[in-house]
Amino acid sequence: MKKSSFVAVVVMVMVALTAGVWTGCESAGNTDGVSISPSGVTLGVGATNGASSVVFTALVHDSLALPLTWSVVNASMGTIVSASGSNATYMAYAGKTGNNVITVQDQYDNKGSAVVTQQ
Repeated sequence: MKKSSFVAVVVMVMVALTAGVWTGCESAGNTDGVSISPSGVTLGVGATNGASSVVFTALVHDSLALPLTWSVVNASMGTIVSASGSNATYMAYAGKTGNNVITVQDQYDNKGSAVVTQQ
């Protein structure tokens, strides 16, 4: 094989591979966001007032990019104790009453939120 033919083949292979990489890294278009289920929940936070934790699920409207980032607005009221895939468990702290907002964000910056009322 001549050197010029070999170079031509190498260039063609590189162009083909590069084209495959570019098409595999497309951005997510037409994403409509994420919502959380349940969108609102009431928890009893006293010693015997019922549930003190709840599992939230992120619902996809178009395209969800894992991993998700879960957060709470008021960390003194409760926290996300575990998160896996599209689910997260929020645990309310005993004796802390009021409303707390749970937020989820995917890798495309789509966000959703839910409200936890602690009584």
